Order: sequence, then structure tokens, then C-alpha cells
Amino acid sequence: MKGYDQVIFTNELLYHRSVGSKIQETRRSWEERCSWFPAAQRELYGRCSEIYEECLKKYGNDHYEYYLKRNRLREEHRVNTKSYKNRETRKSERCMAHLKGYKASLTSNDEYGRVKPMQLFYCF
Repeated sequence: MKGYDQVIFTNELLYHRSVGSKIQETRRSWEERCSWFPAAQRELYGRCSEIYEECLKKYGNDHYEYYLKRNRLREEHRVNTKSYKNRETRKSERCMAHLKGYKASLTSNDEYGRVKPMQLFYCF
């Protein structure tokens, strides 16, 4: 004879049956009332960049940049703003001449910038 380590009472069985029937009812009501939402959401999220471009044209650069900073929008929506364009030109014009002649510091092997990893593990 097989032993069971859990006893299921009648009220638990009735609860599980009612939950099972509620799942079907919930799924049906969702399909009737809310099934349009994921498709609409996909469409609107696909139009985000267009909507932000329209807002930039409609409200101007200053208001749009304030909105971008306040809501922390992604970088892809900042591309057309003046501050982003200025930042990109500054990045491209940055001079790195001050790094000329720099040397890496001495390593533990008394060599400049070269580490021989195989020599570090001779302890095994």
C-alpha cells in the first residue's frame, strides 16, 4: 500500500476547484477586454522616436532638453538636441597630446608595462 504524506481536506479541494474555474473566466474576460493592449503598446513604443522628434520641433530645444534631463530618456532620443551635438563635437576635438611621453609604472618584475603571467604561478 502506498503512503501519502499529505492529507487534502474538502475545503482545500473546493478552493482549488474555484481557483481553476476563475482562471478560465479571467482568461476569457482578458481576451474580451484587454487583448488589444499589447498590440497598441508595441505600436506606440515603435513610434517613440517619431513622437520625440515631433515634440522637439513643436516645443523647441530648451523645453525638450529640460524634459530629457528630468525624465532621463535614453541616448537615442537625445541625438537631435543642441547640447548633444555640442558634446559630440567637443569629444571629437579633444587633444590627447598631454599623454605623449607617459610611461607605465614599474611592475613587480621591474619591467615597464610587461607582466609575464606564467612566472607568477611557479608556486604550484
